Amino acid sequence: MKYTLPLLVAGSLCLPVSAFAAKTPAHDYPTQARVEYVYDCMNRLGGENYDTLYKCSCSIDYIADQLPYDDYVTLDTYQRGQNAAGERPEVLREGSIARDSRSQLAKLKSEADDQCLIDSDAQQ
Repeated sequence: MKYTLPLLVAGSLCLPVSAFAAKTPAHDYPTQARVEYVYDCMNRLGGENYDTLYKCSCSIDYIADQLPYDDYVTLDTYQRGQNAAGERPEVLREGSIARDSRSQLAKLKSEADDQCLIDSDAQQ
């Protein structure tokens, strides 16, 4: 009987580390992608300050919660390719897939703006 408590304590120390680990987000984006988004967003909102930093980091967090990173890259590629010149990037500019992709990302960014209190009129 006098060994019951030490055995109980020793047994509880053998729990897997994962039982104590914090749950990781389902759609974790690479740090570089998050930072690039935040910098671009801050520039659109008028510069680098704590207010724009908070709002833009909130925005990418919202997007990351809604969309897997690979899907975000695809949608962002269509958006960035919209103004690409030449014949080869035509697939990024024209067609229903390109339009739907740009529309989906715009809708998601609009939801993020609403969630993070980003005034769409303040964007340049």
